[in-house]
Amino acid sequence: MNDEDTVLGMGHAAWNGVRWDSVATRIQLFESGSSQQTYWFLRFQGTLYACGTFSVPLANGSFSRYFAKLNETTQRWDTLACSVSTESSVTTLVPKQPDSVLHATGHRYGLCGEPESCVFEYDGTAFQKWAPFDLIPDPNDNYVGFVFHYKGKVYMTGLFGDPMDPDDVVTFLRWNGTSWEYVPGWGTYYAPIKEILVKDDILYVAGGLNMALGGPGNGVASFDGETWNNLGGGVIDADMPGSTAVLGLQWFHDELVVCGHFTHCGGMPTSSIAKWNGQQWCSYPGDIRAKWGNHATLYEMAVWRDSLYVCGAINTVDGDTMRQVIQWLGGDAVGGCSTVGVPEPTATTPTLHVATLPVPGQWRITLPFSAPWTLIAFNTAGQAVGRWQITGSTATVDLGEASSGLFLLQAVSPSGLRLATKLIRP
Repeated sequence: MNDEDTVLGMGHAAWNGVRWDSVATRIQLFESGSSQQTYWFLRFQGTLYACGTFSVPLANGSFSRYFAKLNETTQRWDTLACSVSTESSVTTLVPKQPDSVLHATGHRYGLCGEPESCVFEYDGTAFQKWAPFDLIPDPNDNYVGFVFHYKGKVYMTGLFGDPMDPDDVVTFLRWNGTSWEYVPGWGTYYAPIKEILVKDDILYVAGGLNMALGGPGNGVASFDGETWNNLGGGVIDADMPGSTAVLGLQWFHDELVVCGHFTHCGGMPTSSIAKWNGQQWCSYPGDIRAKWGNHATLYEMAVWRDSLYVCGAINTVDGDTMRQVIQWLGGDAVGGCSTVGVPEPTATTPTLHVATLPVPGQWRITLPFSAPWTLIAFNTAGQAVGRWQITGSTATVDLGEASSGLFLLQAVSPSGLRLATKLIRP
């Protein structure tokens, strides 16, 4: 509700720079009275769309759930291709910056008369099942988050069966037009992807990435279609590294701003928000806290009228009471910046050490401790080109029969620890 005149927003509201107001006719609670929310808005073919756990009241007195588009003439929310009247597991519209087609994603379910799937295409008038997903095995309960186009291929995130190994699951794949393939440098690495952003032909991926487990970065990394950049070691929760997560990405004043749950960026203390200028990390001033005094988790950002807006579980900033949404007014001020060209963190992160042997295509690998390790080498297409089972802390990797190029070597311990390094075959 608006503090001054109690305008009822029901899950989403509009800010005009001075006050909050409702958005057209109100989106309602589910008939059961359960809590609801709007996940996000996006514009597609000039129309504003919303998705989330809400219900749209229809003229006949019934409701339609999860998806809505705004009729700016009547100022009413309308359904899309059909009325979704029953509870569904497909509840998101992606990508947030759509191209020629939208996708409805989620857990496996039917939509608008189409057979069950985790992905449906929407062209502005109708939904249809996305055929490439039929090639994904369903070992348990597949889930799809983002589907988006990048450099002529379609990328898909989530947690779903591995079409190259039906007994395994993966979190990131790409469709080359005829078949599925691993994303180079990601392969079968398991980590939830919470946000993606494409800027200047570079893909930025954020989520629960962890370099100590073999990920391409901590919290966030960039990808050019073939190789990854860890962005100076990324960000980390120094108290609980395993809980590090970047949940939002935003380009602001020619810098990449990230937010989520972390305490440090490039070794500098920060309150779950930081910016990367291409060479170094800088923190924003301010101590952002949640209700119980711990660091707030920040979920999303937006830029409007040259201001950065941030939302999350926010209760105070520098001791002053705030409520969920804050606006950055500090210009280019920073709390501190890392060294230019900050190296990857190595002090507390177990790593692989590689020594080149005299024989071309051979390396001596030293692991952080003795154990029954599994070593796997992937080429840039994400294909496994070598696998070794060892016991101990050293091994020889031989890729002498492989073609020259870049390879990712991944080491997996019995406890599930994943380490990775790059190998260049001359």
